[in-house]
Amino acid sequence: MKQLFKGLILGLAFLPALVLAHGAPRITLEESIVINADPATVWNAVKNFDSAHSWIPVVSATEAEGGNEKGATRTLTLENGATISEELDKFDEERMTYKYEITEISKAGEVDDHGEMHEVPAFPVSNYKSWVSVKAVDGGSKVSWKGKFFRAYHGSHHPPKELDDDAAKNAVSGLYTSTLESLKASLEK
Repeated sequence: MKQLFKGLILGLAFLPALVLAHGAPRITLEESIVINADPATVWNAVKNFDSAHSWIPVVSATEAEGGNEKGATRTLTLENGATISEELDKFDEERMTYKYEITEISKAGEVDDHGEMHEVPAFPVSNYKSWVSVKAVDGGSKVSWKGKFFRAYHGSHHPPKELDDDAAKNAVSGLYTSTLESLKASLEK
């Protein structure tokens, strides 16, 4: 019994170090909107992995290979010239959903972190995975866009504001909200 008690005390003593060693928490964010249009119409507007520029306003061009097949890739060129490369992980036509992940983000600049320079990506996230889905609801369709990601900063100090959790959350939420509102406006004309 003494051994168990000593082990428990020792484990509790190391708990703060284990928590800090884990790093930044994974962030989950979801935005959705109800559109007064049938699900097939809404799904057709968002489903083509190679046509992100047709429904995401900040994307000016999509260069893609593989259509809607697992492993398809695309590089999005944003209005400001930045690029984001992505890969399609899952696509389900029947359930009107797909999942993709970011594989590369172009650099937007650098920030000094206690004398060490850190790259600031054009979209300040890392390990980003995302799901887009369309479901029938009374009077139309519900489009949901969900992301799981980490902030862009992986240093050992307090993150610079350009790379912290708030920067990541604000970038993703802003993208989702503005895109879904634009999609609603275009489909409800």
